[in-house]
Amino acid sequence: MTSATVCSNAYIVEGTLGALPTVTLVHPSGAELTVALRGATVLAWRAPWSRSSAASRDLADLVDGYATEQALLAQDATRSGLMFPFANRIADGTYVFDGATHHVPPVAPGEIQTMHGFARVLDWEVVPDDEGAPHGTDGVDGTGAPGAARSPGDATEAEPVVLTLSTEVRGADVAGYPFDLETRIRFALTERTLDVTWTYRNTGRRAAPVTAGWHPYFRVPGHDTIDGLELYVPARATVATDAGLLPLDGEAARVVRDAVGPVALAGTCLDTAFTDLVTDADGRARTRVLDPSTGEGLELWQERGNMHVYTGDGLDERARASIALEPVESLTNAFNREDCAQDVRLAPGEERVFRFGVGIVAPHRS
Repeated sequence: MTSATVCSNAYIVEGTLGALPTVTLVHPSGAELTVALRGATVLAWRAPWSRSSAASRDLADLVDGYATEQALLAQDATRSGLMFPFANRIADGTYVFDGATHHVPPVAPGEIQTMHGFARVLDWEVVPDDEGAPHGTDGVDGTGAPGAARSPGDATEAEPVVLTLSTEVRGADVAGYPFDLETRIRFALTERTLDVTWTYRNTGRRAAPVTAGWHPYFRVPGHDTIDGLELYVPARATVATDAGLLPLDGEAARVVRDAVGPVALAGTCLDTAFTDLVTDADGRARTRVLDPSTGEGLELWQERGNMHVYTGDGLDERARASIALEPVESLTNAFNREDCAQDVRLAPGEERVFRFGVGIVAPHRS
């Protein structure tokens, strides 16, 4: 499934990364989102960073994504990877579900651990938006009926433009995962926000273990490294792990603490999951990475799950150039944990939705 075309859409521009097809979603404000159909991988999110001058419409690069086809195919650092149907590691690639033992080999070439799921290496396709959002797919309204084509000039900058992609995981095609799933990802782009709705459903005849997560790297304009930034995570606990970054058994994995932040990132190395997230009145937990001198930065929200933070210390020439803020539904190695058994179990025909997003935090005003 590599087609990028559903119907005429003035908001979507087709392209390529090497030989891989891509689509770019363009908002009337000038904000852009570029996604490779291989893995539904976000390659770039660009948005107006400042409103203080005539130059405010200049776009800033906010995602540290893949720059080449080769890097994407190698899954180097899993940049913007959609982690599905499991997030992060499965211990030794082996798990037991409903009494049957399964072994999943490493997913991408060169990987030595089983991690991050299969969806990131599958081909996705553009499909009509089914939530009725403005301008999701020109020529199709919220009910799927034919509609009048629109151009970017017809929309206001407060309205989102939408790109929806889908793929399937077929048990017959995947070693060690004999379950059938379909999944859909919906990106909604405005001038200063990128919101994601991830829906997945068990299309098989038996229950399946499933959990999802996203692995984007973000950068704050004006900072070549993350060392001048501060981190805040609204979490009541961190996850304690062994030397292989697998959570400890049972309650030993949960280390109670106050909400995290602000933490100066200079000299701080994290590859850490935060749990028991505290939500605001609107039901969203917000993780922030900010420039302390101006208050500007980025804020990632999620409705549930955990937040995994990686400061990129092992990434060679791009080490600490950006920070991974990863919303995940469950703990690493969830398929092997009794305390996650009900969270990952998806009955035949059952559908689940995971919502999260990211936005620009405006600088302090004098």
